[in-house]
Amino acid sequence: MKRTSTLALTAALLASSAPLGLATMGAGTAHAAARTYFVSPSGNDSNSGTSTQAPFRTLQKAADSVEPGDTVSIMNGTYSERSAGSNVLTIKRSGLPGAPITFTAHPGHHPVIHPVKAWNGISVSGASYISIKNLEVKGNNGALTLAGAERESKKGDPTYNTNCISLEQDRATGALSHHVEVAGNEVHGCAGGGISAIDSDHVTISGNHVHGTSWYAVYATSGISVLTPRDVGGGDAGTYKIRITGNRVHDNETKIKWEKCGCYSDGNGIIIDTLKGDADHPAYNGRVLVANNLSYDNGGSGIHSYKSQHVDIVHNTAYANGRSTRMDSYANIFAHDSTDVRLHNNIAYGRPGQATNSKSRNVDVTYDYNIYFGGKAPEVQGPNDVIADPKFAKTGTGADADFRLSEGSPAAGSGTPFAAVTTDFTGARRAVGTPDRGAYGFGAKNSSSPGNASDASSPGRQGDAPAGSGQSAGSDPAASPGVQAGDGTDGGSGLKPQSASGPLAETGGSNPALPLGIAAVVLAIGGGLLFAARRKRS
Repeated sequence: MKRTSTLALTAALLASSAPLGLATMGAGTAHAAARTYFVSPSGNDSNSGTSTQAPFRTLQKAADSVEPGDTVSIMNGTYSERSAGSNVLTIKRSGLPGAPITFTAHPGHHPVIHPVKAWNGISVSGASYISIKNLEVKGNNGALTLAGAERESKKGDPTYNTNCISLEQDRATGALSHHVEVAGNEVHGCAGGGISAIDSDHVTISGNHVHGTSWYAVYATSGISVLTPRDVGGGDAGTYKIRITGNRVHDNETKIKWEKCGCYSDGNGIIIDTLKGDADHPAYNGRVLVANNLSYDNGGSGIHSYKSQHVDIVHNTAYANGRSTRMDSYANIFAHDSTDVRLHNNIAYGRPGQATNSKSRNVDVTYDYNIYFGGKAPEVQGPNDVIADPKFAKTGTGADADFRLSEGSPAAGSGTPFAAVTTDFTGARRAVGTPDRGAYGFGAKNSSSPGNASDASSPGRQGDAPAGSGQSAGSDPAASPGVQAGDGTDGGSGLKPQSASGPLAETGGSNPALPLGIAAVVLAIGGGLLFAARRKRS
């Protein structure tokens, strides 16, 4: 088997868990000199950039000018790299707790970040306390062809390997990217990965629409991927530090062989990759939440954990993934070679002949309260798992597909409470006692966009990318939204035991009691907090 890759939060939990210290903004925090910089293709980098009448021309000029608490307001237009092999936007300046640096669309505008021969549309390189919101990152797939990629895609050339958004380590300084929020963006058409977080920590990826990526890269990328995260500020298995919530992810597929093995791999919707560590990376000790996502019609898996630990995959809907005919079908939602992973309250609707889940090399991995339909029989089935038609409003892989639950759905009112997830894909409150399974709560309003908290083979390991490329990597051919919790830096109490009763299906090893809920965490910092001195402004 080969390797398979916002919701509106309740006000109280949002205040207790904002990943960038956003809860402290407007709460008495001292930050007097925050500025907004404006960018427009009709601007000039010699302008002050501080008004819509005198905007900068390039995103990079703004990124090189910001200080903690500042906002880069991006106006209408298309933004591409200034030279081949560069990034359209490289973010290296950091914000501070309670004073993130925000890159967002100007109100009422719809700018497009369009990498053509860039390694990345947006690269967060060793920066912290960064928010990227409400932008469109559109790759160059429309101008590329599969035949061209099969002839020309290779390491060291960004043409067929461009990522849309990448969070990564600064290769020059060794600084790690952390406390980064990527929320409410449309990310599509990149030949490489959609949104990737490599060697990063305290990351929130929520409410994004990620589609049509990974087609032509030689690095076996995916729609959303988390690879070898690094603990920043310590970590424990009872505290969520990485959250992948409320995203719509589809049409991501690898169509080019991975350069490391000469085989096809990945093209997953969402993958959590190598948290157990390897020869080059220490094990990651924080917890990861993957909740309320819609993942469908991807080449690889819908959602899976590979060589990972301390992961909760709950209340997701996966439909007709594993579409690639170039490799053995990956399952819709599963864990492989993983430890301490819970897969609960999900709906997995498979293609004919598609694998449903996996028990391969798992220890303390539990499947329960899931609904399976189509595909092969599950390898492992929890006592409350159900094999039945979930009765979606309209199945399909097109724009009109509707994965809400119809009357009589076995998913309605049959799930188990999970304290970390109190709302659904649309932001509607979930029932307290017996929530609905899947990403949508029964009766949810139709929504093509997820709720956005910031606006209110065997599965394998991703391989190494060329230095300076910003690339995520591929997988090992030998192996085949949620509510935010404390971030581990503010004394958060972490998770409470999950409230479900009864045994859970195990896929190996023992099943000691492990923490699974959320306790309120106080992140807000009192008024009068002094920040590092800002550069003198004119």
